[in-house]
Amino acid sequence: MKKQIVLAVLAVSLMTGMILAVSPSEKYQLDTFKTSTLKGLSGVALTVKIVRDYPSTLETLKETDLQRDIEFALQKGGVPLLRPTPEVGIYVVIVKISGGGPDALNIAIDVQSSLRQIVTLLRDSNIKTEVQTWPSAGQSRFGLIAIDKAQALITKSVNDQAVSFAEDFKAANPKPVQDSNTTK
Repeated sequence: MKKQIVLAVLAVSLMTGMILAVSPSEKYQLDTFKTSTLKGLSGVALTVKIVRDYPSTLETLKETDLQRDIEFALQKGGVPLLRPTPEVGIYVVIVKISGGGPDALNIAIDVQSSLRQIVTLLRDSNIKTEVQTWPSAGQSRFGLIAIDKAQALITKSVNDQAVSFAEDFKAANPKPVQDSNTTK
């Protein structure tokens, strides 16, 4: 009996901590829909794209480097990385770099992260389409910045957004509490 009470208190404490750790967008979804669009996902595929006005602007910023950093942040946060299939959500990161060129001192950046999933319309189950399901509100960092500081800010923004996604994923898909007396 005592062990069950301790497990119940632990479970409530963990759930309370998880609820407090969700992003404002995830909290909005939970308040509005009473469930998360991340619930039941077994993991995600990953796509990273950098879009530049000028190819030479921040040319040391590479999609492969960002992808590696995001993969690390997601895996560290408990999000399994999967191959893309129609059943798997795709975590999409798009970095837009506007301005630049040979004489530019400042550029505009926009870092956006989202999860896209295939959904089926209720009114017609033959219609399937890809939609953004996370976040429900913008998960974007936009601003003007000195070109010499832009790469560090982009890398930090991408990482912060991946950590936020991982926290929301983990809150929506908590691991069950194991009883230490259970035979394996």
